[in-house]
Amino acid sequence: MLDIHSHIKYDGQSYDINSILNDMADHNITQRVISSVNGLTDMVNNQNINDIVAKYPDQLIGCAIINPKNINAVEATVAALNLEHIKMFEFNSFEHGYYPDTNDNMEIIIELIAEKGLPVKVFTGISSYAIPQQWEKYVEKYPHIKFVFLHMGCFDYGYSCIEVVARHSNAYVELSNQYELQILRKSLKELDTSKILFGTT
Repeated sequence: MLDIHSHIKYDGQSYDINSILNDMADHNITQRVISSVNGLTDMVNNQNINDIVAKYPDQLIGCAIINPKNINAVEATVAALNLEHIKMFEFNSFEHGYYPDTNDNMEIIIELIAEKGLPVKVFTGISSYAIPQQWEKYVEKYPHIKFVFLHMGCFDYGYSCIEVVARHSNAYVELSNQYELQILRKSLKELDTSKILFGTT
């Protein structure tokens, strides 16, 4: 079983690796994609995630988080692309407070990721910063990249998130933080099950 989306906790000094591994053992999760939202710079945080995965390469997969609002966002993207164990990229426009479709750095960053063809995970739901349609122009422009819409748009954008994903062969939804049965039923009715991914956040 692959968990496509899991945040590893950081207490200001260390990452809680044991909780991640123990939870995997308790729930028969064979591999888990990990990332961390914290107060560290993207450069340092992504390096740390890479180093953690290097110790558990059979169980963990590294995911870099980039905040395109940061002045060194492009530099941080290049650095993450050169890390051996970073296999995905994640954008959290809700946490970082930007509009994905109008941020000046986003086009440059996605273009860099596209050169390696790595999957991209995007936060959707809750905020006007995280509307699924804001990411659609990138999904259309880069059909060889897999875009994963995290949390299936949560409750406010769940229905439209499914409709966006249904329009594109390279788009997927992820299940964590989505508890509304009507939205889950819609996903099963309108999406191929291969486009519905398991995650725990």
